[in-house]
Amino acid sequence: AEVKLNIRSLAAMKKISIETLAKESGISPDHLLNVSAGRSTFTAMDLAKLVAYTGVPVEHINVDEP
Repeated sequence: AEVKLNIRSLAAMKKISIETLAKESGISPDHLLNVSAGRSTFTAMDLAKLVAYTGVPVEHINVDEP
C-alpha cells in the first residue's frame, strides 16, 4: 500500500508542531491547522512549500485531510 503522510505526520517526522511546520514552510499556521482539521484545502503552493521544507515527495502527502 502507498503511504500517505498527513500534516500531523509531517510535523511529527520533523519533531516539530504543526504551527512550526507552517512557519518553517512559509504557510500561515491558521491555514495549515484548518487544512489539518478538514476545514480548508491544500493549494498547489502549500504543497510545493511542504515538499521543499520536508523533502517528502508530493505523491506521499495526503491532500485529503483529515
